[in-house]
Amino acid sequence: MGRKKKEKPEDKKKMGRPPTKPVTKRKAYYVTVKVVNSMNSTSTDVLISKDSVAEIKQLIARSPQKVEVLGYWNGKEYEPIDLD
Repeated sequence: MGRKKKEKPEDKKKMGRPPTKPVTKRKAYYVTVKVVNSMNSTSTDVLISKDSVAEIKQLIARSPQKVEVLGYWNGKEYEPIDLD
């Protein structure tokens, strides 16, 4: 019978997915869009950021899905905005 080679820690192969860094939100206007997949009956909330209120109004007008305006992210919390 052959001798078993002793593995060094450097020789071990890395397994699995590497850890990911959490997303940091930038200062912008945020909305959530509820996307419904009719193929497998699931719904997902997608967070979208825009730079101006005009871009948010355009997104709301063009989107067939349900859009919820969260507000302006100032780094700590959402500030409510008026879309009128």
